[in-house]
Amino acid sequence: MSAPPHTACRYERHRAASLRWSALRPLAHAEFSAVPGSVATARQWARELLTGTASDTTVDDLVLLLSEVVTNAVVHSDSGRAPGGSVMVCLGFGGGLVHVEVIDDGSATSVPFVRAADADSDGGRGLLLVDLIATGWGACRDATGNVVWFRLPAAAPQKPGLSL
Repeated sequence: MSAPPHTACRYERHRAASLRWSALRPLAHAEFSAVPGSVATARQWARELLTGTASDTTVDDLVLLLSEVVTNAVVHSDSGRAPGGSVMVCLGFGGGLVHVEVIDDGSATSVPFVRAADADSDGGRGLLLVDLIATGWGACRDATGNVVWFRLPAAAPQKPGLSL
């Protein structure tokens, strides 16, 4: 009897198919349950990984944008609608930038886009923040689901006691 074929995780399948990763050095990836509580868990995971590797400003901006994109994946994708759904977060470096991708199961009823938020609205500003803060960003649908990615400058952390 032969061994079953190796089934790569969603992250590995996505990386193999994406040209964005050809010039990036992967740092880490993690899968989170597609529930609201996972947003804080994803933020903490990213902050712990990047503290001491990137500037405090970069880490703070990345954590803010990651919160918005993971929240969108939980609220608007099939990942958050299906029991046991998950959201994958991938981090990498390349060309002086830190690169983040959030992969969800996609949606038959919507795609990620920047929408004009009402001044009185509680939501609708997540991708607008990404658009304003990130060096670059995009969204696409592939065999793994919806992918929303963004990049920020990977400025080196300042050493304690030094000032610019």
